[in-house]
Amino acid sequence: MFGLSNVSASLALVLFGTSLAQPTSDVSTDPLYEHAIKLMSESPLIDTHVDLPQIIRGLGRRPLDVIPDLATRLPGHVDIPKMREGHLGGAFFTVWAPCADQFLNQPYGKDFLGMSEGLRDSLEVLDIIKNMIKQHPDHMQAAFSSKDIRDAFKSGKIASLIGMEGTHFLGNSLSTVRLFAEMGVKYLTLTHTCHSSFAASNGGGGYMEPSSHGAGLTYFGKELIPELNRLGVMVDLSHTSDQTMKDSIALSKAPVVWTHAGARSIQDHPRNVPDNVLELIGDGPRKNPGIILSVFYPVFIGPTPETANVSRVADHIEHIASIVGRNHVGIASDYDGMYAGVKGLEDASKYPNLIVELLSRGWNDTEIHNVMGENLMRVMDQVDKVKVEMQDQLPSSAIWEKRADLPANWGGPEQAYLPLEVRDLVNSRPKHDEL
Repeated sequence: MFGLSNVSASLALVLFGTSLAQPTSDVSTDPLYEHAIKLMSESPLIDTHVDLPQIIRGLGRRPLDVIPDLATRLPGHVDIPKMREGHLGGAFFTVWAPCADQFLNQPYGKDFLGMSEGLRDSLEVLDIIKNMIKQHPDHMQAAFSSKDIRDAFKSGKIASLIGMEGTHFLGNSLSTVRLFAEMGVKYLTLTHTCHSSFAASNGGGGYMEPSSHGAGLTYFGKELIPELNRLGVMVDLSHTSDQTMKDSIALSKAPVVWTHAGARSIQDHPRNVPDNVLELIGDGPRKNPGIILSVFYPVFIGPTPETANVSRVADHIEHIASIVGRNHVGIASDYDGMYAGVKGLEDASKYPNLIVELLSRGWNDTEIHNVMGENLMRVMDQVDKVKVEMQDQLPSSAIWEKRADLPANWGGPEQAYLPLEVRDLVNSRPKHDEL
């Protein structure tokens, strides 16, 4: 993978027989580049999927000791100098732990009862994010709403938000979802590359063994969607099966999001969104007013990983916009969660190249502001509005019925820790396998 020294060179890449002449000027004198920087100084570009925390976790035995290096240079796609050079206005840093059955050879089983260290690991990743923000106050500012993003942007700081990728590490529990929401998580991706007790995944490409609990949302997942609405957490449909997408759109009272996806009609990959799902998003009756944020992962962009480039990312954005409208598209890199970015968007210093590409295609200033972040912030406001409307509703009491640990029997030796009345009740109730 080679680096491009300026945006004009990136636009000179040859794709589908279209070739642009090699530039003779530096980007600093390129009118489109100058205009892109001006627009990025006026309104924040928000990237909804940055996997930097997992890189920090992997660089040292004591991950918190790595965080100071964020101010100078970290290997990978993202550090503070790169984000500053790329004029990044805001980012969602992701809480993630791997699918243990795929990454760690720890099978979950058909009912997802196999235990792993995913919940512990995800909490440690969340701790990394919070310490990243705390230790770099001159550059990063915690944000939980559109107002917070705007305040950080006006202060010259990178608005730093938290997303969570996957439900497989949540212990088959809505309680953990509620607690992550209290700790600042603003979106939840319903699956990663594995199925969960909540929903079916589309996997990572290639054959995907079907879930034992259906092709879309499980009954437990159908409790999760309204719970996320009540909590003000965005429902992220990246990675999910097509049926999970459709089920979630039908259930959600709030806009749904794809925090890092492409258009399947442009690149036929299961991680991308098919047109028949895109047709459910947009303005107007019976449509969900959500947003699809376009990813930079070469495999998802195509036509081949070697030829994927910034122009092709714009093709995805424009195809999606042709169906859902330009008010329902945005930007999501997947930096530090992939082996490389597409040509022209190799790391977090390169965001202006995408804005130049859209300007070259005739997108006006308002449309550029919208795709950079205004569309997303409108969706965030709508999600928060639904949260206010649902604030008097009690939390869902649903559990994953395959669990055998409830009701709990924590009475200790000879149930000595239970009041006698409670002991009698416990002894009289049927065991889980008798239910």
